[in-house]
Amino acid sequence: MNNGTHDTSLADRPPNASRSARPIVNDEELSQLKRELMHAEVRLAKARATAAGAEVDIKVLNARLKALTK
Repeated sequence: MNNGTHDTSLADRPPNASRSARPIVNDEELSQLKRELMHAEVRLAKARATAAGAEVDIKVLNARLKALTK
């Protein structure tokens, strides 16, 4: 069945056309990026914990306010 797409085999491709042309990355740069990603994930976790704590505070304060106004 032909759906209009054409798949070229490796033999049909020019020799300089590579499917996974990746830039050369050294180990130090990769380690630094991994470290920065880990720090960003920790910051995100802390921010989520802070937001969750604030949500709890709001619920408690709202409950106290409702109790006092009744």
